[in-house]
Amino acid sequence: MSAEPEPKPLRVVIVDDTADLRELLRLALVRGGMRVVGEAGDGRAGIEAVRIGRPDVILLDLSMPVMDGLEALPHIRALAPHARIIVLSGFGATQMAERALEVGADGYLQKGASLGRILDHIRDIVEGRSINPAPRTGNRPEGWDEQQHGFGAVNHVPGQRDPMPEEPARWDALALAPFGIIEVSAERPYRIVRLNPAAQKLVEVHPLYPGTPLQDVAPELATTIAENRLRGDIEFEATSGAEPVQVTLRHSGSSLVIYLRAITDEVGKLRSAIATTAHEIRGPVAVLCAVAETLTDAEEGDLDAAQQARLMSSVARQSRMLDSITADLLTAAQIQRGTLRVEPHNLDPVALMETLVQDRYPGSVTVDVADSRQVIADPLRLEQMIGNLLSNAHKYGRPPIVLRTRPCDSHPEQLCIDVEDDGVGVPEQFRAQLFREFSRASGTVAAGTGLGLHVVRTLAEAQGGSVSYADAPGGGSVFTLTLPAVTRS
Repeated sequence: MSAEPEPKPLRVVIVDDTADLRELLRLALVRGGMRVVGEAGDGRAGIEAVRIGRPDVILLDLSMPVMDGLEALPHIRALAPHARIIVLSGFGATQMAERALEVGADGYLQKGASLGRILDHIRDIVEGRSINPAPRTGNRPEGWDEQQHGFGAVNHVPGQRDPMPEEPARWDALALAPFGIIEVSAERPYRIVRLNPAAQKLVEVHPLYPGTPLQDVAPELATTIAENRLRGDIEFEATSGAEPVQVTLRHSGSSLVIYLRAITDEVGKLRSAIATTAHEIRGPVAVLCAVAETLTDAEEGDLDAAQQARLMSSVARQSRMLDSITADLLTAAQIQRGTLRVEPHNLDPVALMETLVQDRYPGSVTVDVADSRQVIADPLRLEQMIGNLLSNAHKYGRPPIVLRTRPCDSHPEQLCIDVEDDGVGVPEQFRAQLFREFSRASGTVAAGTGLGLHVVRTLAEAQGGSVSYADAPGGGSVFTLTLPAVTRS
């Protein structure tokens, strides 16, 4: 009898914007007997990698630049209808992962899971032994009517304003909530199903009736929800009535529930900053844990010298990212207390820039030197400022990214350092708030601590310089840092 043929190894494509994490996943997959046939750092490139690689399994990050995982997922499913798609969700993004299940994913894993667990999960999904639970719809209270999208039926005739129906007892508790709650239909024009008094006060339109399109009473809020509703449960800032509000959008069956909280108070801003900072820290920590696991589990000969060197480079990069986050938090605290100190002296900015790019962004940032003068600056603070601007370009812009020194046209005694990207630029209505503490543009998914640009502005001014924003000539953003230059003798 002939021996049974060896089963072919699973073919895997990895789509994640963190190169260090892709490296660790690749090592773990190969060690687990699988074959990595493609990698990509954004959804659009991921679609192409799937088209070329024809994989059995796709590991798909959800939060990526250019095109995120949710947007790319239907295209990937069409290209690989029989492949297993497992999404990788960030810290606290379970609801977003569940949204991915609804639109075609086969399972999900939260980033930070052990590499061994990831391998086991892939095998379970492929062999049909285990899948993630179906998207949760929550425990529906008595009287919930899915077809009517919420608590009780709201039969609205277009053009007719119906009186607010009698409030069911289960809504009474929500009526007392100190934050606003609006339930709307899940599709445009997002007709109001019901809302509590706090929401009525924040929207500042009286009276409100069931069936009213949200666009009629809170147009900015409705537009922002339309832009983000497919991203799962998210938080963002918007204007409702006369004041800014923190908005949390949650999917509930066939409706959307909007939570509104005024953010004029500093405590509210602090809470938001803590939440987003925790999310930022989670990514580097996940990579560091995976490196430790890889090195601990590796047997002699598993890793060659080049692989070990790359792992150590990953540790260094992710540690610097954590250091950058904590540096911004510390600097913000020093600014608040009035204890910020800088120690400027003559230094070569080009050497600092080249080292910074090589350490953190090798191959993804071009250094262009049009002015080689020294500047008068604190070297640690200059590294922090340029690092924040480059981080901002990577999060919100698109390549190519250029870091440039040039003479300042209107101030020859200063040197300008530009960070230019090819993204969509900063919305006109947000530019006045761009460098404020904890500011984020309305309609964007929260990312970062909200401190980076504020820290850049404060540090620049403390050293006799400034920072500004302009549209790039061909589209995109240009952030310009100006500093006193050393006069050539």
